[in-house]
Amino acid sequence: MDQWSNGRINPILDERPISMFRLLRPLRAPAPGTALVLVPHEGNPITIRHGELVPDARYGVYQYSALVDLAEHRVRFRVPLVSRDPVFSFNGQVVVGCRVGEPAVVVARGIRDLGATLYDPIRRMLRPVAKRFDIKEFHEAEEALNETLASFPGDSALRLRNASVELLLDEDEVAKAAREYRDVRRETRLNAMRRDRHLEMMRREGAEGLLAEIVETEGPRAALEWIAAAEADERKELRETLDRLLAGTGADREPFDHLEAERDLVNRITGGSSVPFGGTRSSRVRGLPAGEPSRPAPPDDDDPPPQYSYPAGPTQPPTGPPPDEPPGGPPGNTDSRPGPRGSRVRGLRRPDDGG
Repeated sequence: MDQWSNGRINPILDERPISMFRLLRPLRAPAPGTALVLVPHEGNPITIRHGELVPDARYGVYQYSALVDLAEHRVRFRVPLVSRDPVFSFNGQVVVGCRVGEPAVVVARGIRDLGATLYDPIRRMLRPVAKRFDIKEFHEAEEALNETLASFPGDSALRLRNASVELLLDEDEVAKAAREYRDVRRETRLNAMRRDRHLEMMRREGAEGLLAEIVETEGPRAALEWIAAAEADERKELRETLDRLLAGTGADREPFDHLEAERDLVNRITGGSSVPFGGTRSSRVRGLPAGEPSRPAPPDDDDPPPQYSYPAGPTQPPTGPPPDEPPGGPPGNTDSRPGPRGSRVRGLRRPDDGG
């Protein structure tokens, strides 16, 4: 990838060889904004500016001529600058006004690209400054780099003016960071709206509103499991409280001191629950209308079996013969018949009666 953002700037516009005899085509002075450099076979190059006379214009021993651009150009290039931590570096962009100072020196040095010529000296000048700053000290490093570069005027070949350094961020990184920032702001605002809605629901409807939200998002089974878990925790706490209450009764306290508390705890354990919607044993869950007493809940596996009792009272005499008496008449009656039967007509005497 080309590191020069504005392309290659060549200060030498044209080069051509010069013949020894130039009677019909003598050398002429250059146009404004340019300089003509005549390079002899031996000796130093000769610079001719606009309006000056050309020595030996029709005859002379010159090797070639070079037409040099004297206009000022804005040279722009990027240079990486290592920070205090070598893992991180600043991405610096240098912008400097550059013009040719001595055309003969430019031709002698063979300068064909202004940016490439300035890159190495400016980089060596800025690296010691950049390594004094950490990557987070972005603005401080930029100010120090500009102060250093402002004092660099160039040399005899190239003159520099209005040099500046700008530390850049990666475009993709900036776009990604901005997108993430907007996403975080959007998500934060949406979460705040949800939180305000939930707080309003809790203030207005209490835990029942949250259960309705659970039913809407996770289904009725999740809400029922939540109610059952809350009810189990409540019953566990009530049983532990009852155990502590029973363990606290002794010689110092009379039974009636704990009777009312025990009755309330037992009623809460065996009856309804104070969790939302009355728990899973509530009449509201069972489908009974409000105000109707709920049916007694089935006993738990850990509860003792119920004790049955019968009402006390006088026993009724048996109407039949005692269990140890054989069927038939009284002892001594050998007749197979049940026994003597009375006369069906009162006043008549039976034949076996005496007299």
